[in-house]
Amino acid sequence: MPISLDFSSSLAAVPSNRTPLSQPTTGKHQHFDLSTMSLSVPRERHPEFYFRDWTITFLVPGQTHRTLYWLYPGLLALRSLVLDSVLLLPSQESQRNTVAATIEGSCDENPIILHSIIRREFDYLLTFLFGGYAGEEHRQEFLVSVLKLSAFFEINHGYQYAIAELTCLLPLKSSLKLQLGRLYRVDHWVEPALRDMMARPLLSISCTEAHHMGLDYFYILSHTKAVVEENYQAIAYTEPNLIQPDGCLTQLQCAAVWKDEWWNGVAPQLLHPETPCRRDDLLVLLDQTDIPGLCNLCKEATLRHMKDSDVLKTDMVLQDIAVLEVMEFQTDEHIRRHIGTGLP
Repeated sequence: MPISLDFSSSLAAVPSNRTPLSQPTTGKHQHFDLSTMSLSVPRERHPEFYFRDWTITFLVPGQTHRTLYWLYPGLLALRSLVLDSVLLLPSQESQRNTVAATIEGSCDENPIILHSIIRREFDYLLTFLFGGYAGEEHRQEFLVSVLKLSAFFEINHGYQYAIAELTCLLPLKSSLKLQLGRLYRVDHWVEPALRDMMARPLLSISCTEAHHMGLDYFYILSHTKAVVEENYQAIAYTEPNLIQPDGCLTQLQCAAVWKDEWWNGVAPQLLHPETPCRRDDLLVLLDQTDIPGLCNLCKEATLRHMKDSDVLKTDMVLQDIAVLEVMEFQTDEHIRRHIGTGLP
């Protein structure tokens, strides 16, 4: 029975059927069973990564071709903790007592099978390992492939290289950065990307971006934004008290003007269906708006009170809670906590 490495079994959440980064993936894994695969699917030797000196043989299954690779085991074992374990070669004594063709990876007929690995992505990884260059046109796809497979094969320097290069690569969408951070444990990408997504209107988030975020993270974001909207609706329908200092000489007039300005000016801005006014914008709007009939003493005192009030800070608190929830998922804190307490 040949050695078989299955990418999908280690990263079950990672969609392996690569599509353009602007399109949603299906989340289904490519998995080809050589025992049931039609013999009509031909094998072909890779034109670049099939070395003819003493090497190890891999096979990447595909729907139309099964690609054979002959690679240097020493280099792979040096770079990858996973392959270092897989490619422990038999001792000379065991080799003398074993038919060469029965040693996994020793020939085309008995390769090490890499299930759920995409040939193009594997080629990118090998290009990186052998010091090649994929070209600027495919730079992002190249780096994402190196990140993905370096995480799977535990190639630390490839993982760190891809993170550093992707960080410098512009533009990288927040949703994609959130997806890569989520799938491949780039924890420091997750919080800033999530905050960028929360700053956007919910209806502006596309299906592709929601898919990138994943169900858990998208639920936290959408639920948080729904609660924030409810909070601002409550603010809109609750006229803040007008703060009237002792120096105000027109208290009744100021109270009437403030009430009219709130219901006819401010509340509609808070409830605007497309571009609702939020905390900082609201305070700037009130500060810059000339409200005839409202004295400066009352206006300044009321704005100071509103800035200090916790009511307008609720959305910031809710967003911070959402970030904490997401980072618990990201770092598996909730799982470790349950293990530590013995709870189910």
